Amino acid sequence: MSNPVSSYSNWEPPSPDVLGGQLPGYDVVRFVGKGGMGAIYEGKQRNLERRVAIKLMPKELYRAEDLAGYQFEERFQREAKAMARLDHPSIVGVYDFGKTSGDDYYLVMEFIDGMDIHQYRHAKGGRIDAEAAAAIVSHVLEGLAYAHEQGIVHRDI
Repeated sequence: MSNPVSSYSNWEPPSPDVLGGQLPGYDVVRFVGKGGMGAIYEGKQRNLERRVAIKLMPKELYRAEDLAGYQFEERFQREAKAMARLDHPSIVGVYDFGKTSGDDYYLVMEFIDGMDIHQYRHAKGGRIDAEAAAAIVSHVLEGLAYAHEQGIVHRDI
């Protein structure tokens, strides 16, 4: 029997074309990146004609959690609904969630065009000055405090 956790670490996210065929209602424009909880794509929600971010969580990830005694689907739905209720400028909005025809879970969120912290640091020559760092950390902490006040704890920072 294969180890689902190691299966996830070897997981290759589907191409935008393949994922687009598994997500009715969305055009998948491009792959953005892969992280510890899945992959992110830029997409377009067809009916509202808006740009979105699509987070894909592979079945290998939730099968590993189910084997560990967690009920991933129930927790995923509960957390997606709770996140959709959050309204704060430091937190991306959640628009939709579900399961692809390929059996992977997805979360559709507000698309933020910009750089992540690593890209920003690189653009600044490898260093972020203290004032800019303090401003970034302040915004992050404001969002985290708001989420915590709403009963949500972020476990992947």
